Amino acid sequence: MLSRCRSLKATAVRRASKSEPIHLLSGIRPDLMQTEANQRPACETLEGMNLMHKLRGMPPLPGLYIFVLVALAGCQDEAVAVFPEGPGDVLFTEIMPALEPADGSWLELFNNTDKSVNLEQCVIGSSNGQELSLASSQIVAARQYLAVHSADVTLPGLSDIASFSFPVDAFQLSADETLVLKCGGRTVDQVSYQVSRPTMSDRVRSWQLHLNPAEPGRYTSESHWCHILPSEKYEFSVNRFATPGFSNSFCDSNMPFAVFDNQAAVLIEGVDLEATLKVAEAEFARKSATSELVIWGIRDQVITPAIARTISEMYFANIEMLYDTQPFMALDWNHAVWHFAWAISNLYRNGDSAVKRELQAAYEDALTRPETLDRNKYVAAEYVRGERIVMGDMHTPAHNRMRELIVAPTNPSYLSSYEEYQENGRSSLETIGLHYLYVVFAFFSESFK
Repeated sequence: MLSRCRSLKATAVRRASKSEPIHLLSGIRPDLMQTEANQRPACETLEGMNLMHKLRGMPPLPGLYIFVLVALAGCQDEAVAVFPEGPGDVLFTEIMPALEPADGSWLELFNNTDKSVNLEQCVIGSSNGQELSLASSQIVAARQYLAVHSADVTLPGLSDIASFSFPVDAFQLSADETLVLKCGGRTVDQVSYQVSRPTMSDRVRSWQLHLNPAEPGRYTSESHWCHILPSEKYEFSVNRFATPGFSNSFCDSNMPFAVFDNQAAVLIEGVDLEATLKVAEAEFARKSATSELVIWGIRDQVITPAIARTISEMYFANIEMLYDTQPFMALDWNHAVWHFAWAISNLYRNGDSAVKRELQAAYEDALTRPETLDRNKYVAAEYVRGERIVMGDMHTPAHNRMRELIVAPTNPSYLSSYEEYQENGRSSLETIGLHYLYVVFAFFSESFK
């Protein structure tokens, strides 16, 4: 079995000389075990293990030991990789269309099965009549990805992921498209997308399937697709965001309390803004990395010019203070500044002309805040200055916290009065205790990964 696997030797020698992290069982990096197996039989990886043992002055691996490792790793030759059998076996999971003539294009396929699949009988067709046949013996390991890209595209880590390159003039992903993946004449997956608006957001971010693509019967739903979040951790080149060959981010459109450009859908029945601003004053007095959340929680409500004036004064009195706050659980000053600027932006953009006059100076300042952040600056810019007005409590923890901070006397889901906030609000001791419990939990969670 090892005699046919010669191509990995030089790679293994280079890796051994760099003293890279070594997998405790196999002797090579676990990420490379997974990705190299996408296009080579797993037995090639095992010869790399044998070579690594020799480089360390250790005896070659016994034949029985190799046999056991082969069984444990599910080692299989290309001959036993199966062809996709039906819809959903292989999915389109990420797309970067060419929106300008100079743009290259690429897409990502995900093997949604527990077996290696062979895509040699597969063709990607488009609604404009183009077809792209994948190479013979194009193997994608179980639960792994294949990046399919034009030759003029440079993707990060291509040497470590399964990929297929095609000539630039052979296939082009346009802005508005329906793509169909057929294998052996059977439709395996299909996706339609429209990203034709020539905005910077469309050009620099991939169009992706939500991070859990394997939900039965729902993977073709357009609601499960979105632009990737413009976060630093997804930046694969300067101001370009995507995750080719790796798991996608989450779609903000799939957050249970996220709403876009629809103020009526997020109005709080019975909200008492004057009493809620008293809660905001108390929270700012705590000088916490969560002090801004009260204003953030009412950012989509209809406000009067007087309320707008008070909020503007609070903004200028507290925005600089937030930079010096200590973290609370996962939230720090970056989160606080971003959310305060986001709140001012929504209040201004949703307000009438009188409200806008009161918030004008605060709004102009808020627009500059994303660039002051150490992290989250791209997503902050998207929410503060983006075309869409991003509304709602977004996710469940935020929604639950808003019910503890916003006063709406006739609404049983919220505080009945400012006095109830005073009676039931977190004490400083509770806040410190919660934070350190979180720190301990996060430490042990990371340690036992």
